[in-house]
Amino acid sequence: MDLKKHFSLIENFISYFLFKAIDAVIPLIIIPYLLNVVSEKNYGIYAFAFSLIFYFQNIIQFGFDLSAVRDIALIRDDKSKLAKVYNDTLTAQFYLFLGSIVVLAVLLLAVPDLREHYIIYCFFVILLFGELLFPMWFFLGMEKMRFITIVNVISKSMFALFCFTLIKTESQFIYIALYHSMGFLIAGLIAQIFLYKKFGIVFKLSKFHDVKQTLKDSWSSFLTMASPTIYYNTSIFLVGSHWPKRFAGVMEIGTKVSGAFGVINTIMTNVLYPFLNRNKNAMYITRYIFVFMGIILSLIMFFLSGFLLELWLGLSENTLEIEQAVKYLSPAPFLASVISAFGVNGLMIYKKDKLYSKIIVFGSVCGLVTGLILIPTYNYIGGAITIITALSVKAVFSFIFCTKVIKENKHISHEI
Repeated sequence: MDLKKHFSLIENFISYFLFKAIDAVIPLIIIPYLLNVVSEKNYGIYAFAFSLIFYFQNIIQFGFDLSAVRDIALIRDDKSKLAKVYNDTLTAQFYLFLGSIVVLAVLLLAVPDLREHYIIYCFFVILLFGELLFPMWFFLGMEKMRFITIVNVISKSMFALFCFTLIKTESQFIYIALYHSMGFLIAGLIAQIFLYKKFGIVFKLSKFHDVKQTLKDSWSSFLTMASPTIYYNTSIFLVGSHWPKRFAGVMEIGTKVSGAFGVINTIMTNVLYPFLNRNKNAMYITRYIFVFMGIILSLIMFFLSGFLLELWLGLSENTLEIEQAVKYLSPAPFLASVISAFGVNGLMIYKKDKLYSKIIVFGSVCGLVTGLILIPTYNYIGGAITIITALSVKAVFSFIFCTKVIKENKHISHEI
């Protein structure tokens, strides 16, 4: 047994657990304060704006948290190759960032409802720039989870500090976006300094041909990573488009609670992905761990959500609405664990990227159609059902096709 390798995996798991725990807990601490100070309606306006910006975040990330992570995990000891992957990937992100700003500007000019709160979207441009500066894919591939966690503590703590000390009146709700964005910018600046000091990497624009190839190679990963926004984010966006903005806040808080319950699955997925790419023999046991944890978390989410929400937000009409949304979303941790076990850490490990991306797209389209039908009539309940529909389709097909691939690989190995 390679003790050093296993110790590194445990350290990465703990570090990434703290990273995602902070990601989940800080908003849960801030939300009750913001709802009380700026009102449910104004918080809903912020949540609706972020649901739009989140699309651009996914465009800038372009699935590199899978494709680039896999590349870096396999070449991390070769400095020249590492520098090339870094430059090609970051150059691609830079062009995607510029394109996103242009599209956002056009939307603000063309859509009166967005233009009314244009300053919020301008503040969120800072967040997109911070997203560009922080190459999460590089640190995941290098398995530098400790660094990610430390930076996340700093950036999220700054966000919380700004909100608690500077937002004191209802009219200041527009600054939530600014303080949210400042946390991303701080993280990005720290990351760039660390990259230079630790790895001696200085960013250089890559040739257009290399950027084009990078985007082409990452297309399947982009569909895999971005498609969930079609049902998660679009659920919030559609609720805010068809109903008063406060319901967008209800939907957004419901998905945050669901995300908090799914944080362990997210940690395991991201920590184990580079590890399993190098140690495929460990895939068998990890599948059972994924599914078992998913079942437990879904049961806890369904039966304890009412108690936990009342403890967190107090008893009100808004809390009861959020509880309804959370209960409908309670199968999400289990379904996400199946997708992680048989999709990301299954089909993607076996390099069935195109097959998996087709599953993701199909599931996302099913979710989108469900949302377009249900949300105008059933509000946030329709939004929750939209998310569960998409996850269910992805989970079922990931399981079916991964099981088939595993059997095929066993058959080939037996023949050899």
